[in-house]
Amino acid sequence: MNPIILCCVIVTSATYFLAHSDNQKKSTPEDVIKKYERYVHEMRADSIAQLFTVDAEIGHEGQPPIKGRDSIYHFLASFTNVKVISNRDSISDVFINADSAVVTGNYTQTVVISGKDTLSVAGLFTSNMILDKNKEWLIWRMHTRSK
Repeated sequence: MNPIILCCVIVTSATYFLAHSDNQKKSTPEDVIKKYERYVHEMRADSIAQLFTVDAEIGHEGQPPIKGRDSIYHFLASFTNVKVISNRDSISDVFINADSAVVTGNYTQTVVISGKDTLSVAGLFTSNMILDKNKEWLIWRMHTRSK
């Protein structure tokens, strides 16, 4: 066999193996938070909900949590009169232990409600994540509290 062809076959095989290896993680907890930040800014309720486990919960201090991916989607999709002007999540710490992680940080958000009232909020978030069978990090619980 031609050495150049053999080299190409080896490189292609190695690349395929690395891309499809069960041990290779496809995302990091930080990636998930950055996606969450972007999707909230774009108010993409369907994409936000897909970042959560089926039995996830999301909540804000003093409020009852929203439980379940479908409920999270419907809750977020109900904000039809809200336009997100800015949304920033700043990660403070990431703790990973095997197939679970905790991400903490700060958030700031500015929205316009019903096209007239501007509201700015800031606070802290804690996101508990798990690594699913596809090696993707998903949010299991996300809780926020105002500053």
